[in-house]
Amino acid sequence: MKQQTVRNFHGGNGQRGATLIVVLMILLIITVVGVMAIRVAIVSLGVATNSQVDQLNFQSSDTPLVLLSHTDPSTLTSFGNAIGASLRESESNPGGEYIFCYKPTSTTVKFAQTVDAALIKAGDDNDANKESGIADGFCTVDADFGSNRAAVVTQVAVSIPTDASTDDPGANLPRDINLSEGAQLPKSMTSTQRVRVTTTAMLPGYSPTSTSTIQENCLSVAHAKISDNLSEELKDKETLADCLKTNKVPYSVQVQEFNYLNRLTEVQAPGG
Repeated sequence: MKQQTVRNFHGGNGQRGATLIVVLMILLIITVVGVMAIRVAIVSLGVATNSQVDQLNFQSSDTPLVLLSHTDPSTLTSFGNAIGASLRESESNPGGEYIFCYKPTSTTVKFAQTVDAALIKAGDDNDANKESGIADGFCTVDADFGSNRAAVVTQVAVSIPTDASTDDPGANLPRDINLSEGAQLPKSMTSTQRVRVTTTAMLPGYSPTSTSTIQENCLSVAHAKISDNLSEELKDKETLADCLKTNKVPYSVQVQEFNYLNRLTEVQAPGG
């Protein structure tokens, strides 16, 4: 006697279809998670890069200020130094600034020397005029790097502020002296002069603008830009930092004021 077995395969086909749908859903979830992970990684990389750029610029703009603060005062105030030249120039021609490029890797350029600097002064428009100087004073953005790592370029400007000081009267005088008693002159007389130093560090390689365009627009004699516009008469002038921002160049600016104290001590009575 023969037995006949009837098998139904419709259930098996339905199970395979459901499995395919589940697999596709899992693949979709994995794809979405992967895309999100890539986006997070890109954002994290951008944040890390920006942080590194800011740190490099900050350190590079701070270094010239540290060097100035540790330089012998007699060297700083000599006429061959940008600070000494600025002090002398401000007596007859106030409002200008001496500019020079910080070139620590150069074996021929000395720090803050006027032979490698130029005096510029704000003009009628946003471009400044070169007043004097053998060199043009501006950094070359694709060559004058602050270290052997071809990245950061640092421009330095020295100016004598023309705006009023916010310090209290006599704040910069040495302590323990009295300049108000009687009509006699004190044995020690002091005078102070404010010196403002502005450093602008930049990373031209991270800008979509070409280095030649950055050089021409921001760091050239034809289109020179002042660095210090803190005084009232210069507040509307475009600065080097403004120009770099327009050309999408990452930059860092630091401004520091020094008080040059000149003390004259009487060692012998007049006519004695």
